[in-house]
Parts: sequence; structure tokens; C-alpha cells
Amino acid sequence: MDTESFRQEVVVASAAAGTTVALSLVFEFVLAVTPSFYLQAAPLSVYFLYLFGHGRLPDRVDRRPTWIGLVVAIAVVSLAVGML
Repeated sequence: MDTESFRQEVVVASAAAGTTVALSLVFEFVLAVTPSFYLQAAPLSVYFLYLFGHGRLPDRVDRRPTWIGLVVAIAVVSLAVGML
């Protein structure tokens, strides 16, 4: 594993972990709701998708900003569903 690949994995993992923690804190302290575990952990699913699928995608799609954007989009959708 080269340094750039390792760096990309760390950044995507950090984005997924950070949005998962932020999403849980927003649910708990701002909205005062308790959604399901799966809704709170939804951004982590993007990281697992990244681990098992990023090598199979075209290079123009398999970039760090794409994965981070997908993590944030899933977190926003989870937040919207949790608010319903």
C-alpha cells in the first residue's frame, strides 16, 4: 500500500466517522430524538462501500471528494429521515 492510497483511506474513514458522530450528537442534543441505530450509523455504510468497491470504479469517479460528498449526502438524508 502506498502513502497516497493510505492517506485517501484515512481521509474517507475520518469523514465517515466524523459525520457519524456529528449526526448522533445532533439527534441526541439538538433534535432530542432517538432514531434507530441504522439511521445513526448510515454514513459508515459509505465507508464499507468504499473499502469493498473503490477499486472497481472508474478513476474519474473514485476520488476522495466524491466519497466525502457521498458520506455527507447520506448524513443529510439520514438527518432528514430522522426528523420526520
